Amino acid sequence: MIEVDDAGNGCPILGEVFAARRVETGEQAAVYVPLPSETSLKTSKEEYIMSLLTQLNVPKDEAVLLCRGNTLNGFERQLQHKGFDVKRGKISEETDKIAETFFMERLYDIGFPPDLSLANREYREFYKMVKIWYISLYHGNKNLFKSERKRNVKTRGYMHNPVYHFPNVLRKLFY
Repeated sequence: MIEVDDAGNGCPILGEVFAARRVETGEQAAVYVPLPSETSLKTSKEEYIMSLLTQLNVPKDEAVLLCRGNTLNGFERQLQHKGFDVKRGKISEETDKIAETFFMERLYDIGFPPDLSLANREYREFYKMVKIWYISLYHGNKNLFKSERKRNVKTRGYMHNPVYHFPNVLRKLFY
């Protein structure tokens, strides 16, 4: 059986990561799906994910277990249309760790502090920390913010003064 999981879908910057793992042998592959502003290629998310199954030489009669999140709904329909045996369900910790590790590597590649990481699956708090880091400290490519697709980066509101709203997060970033 092949398990497919995602990471980074709720992160305010960067694209998503998808990982696939053959449960019986441990073979694995991962792919980063960039934001449209990061590339001029017109490759769909489904094509990136399909490349994982190609790398693992997945035959149509091998079961493919997709994570339960809605980010893979389009891919599920595409696989079913192509005749694959598709199921939805809970993904193993091993496959989840592959996806999350690959996503964290993408964050570290752009300068996110390597001593900070996701803990106890607290995605909301971690993504707040990433957003604060991006707004306060990031000095690289300004097109990483997901809402820039609309040409309207929202840095006001609760993020206008991150020191006031999240002093504990900024303390982690600076010390």
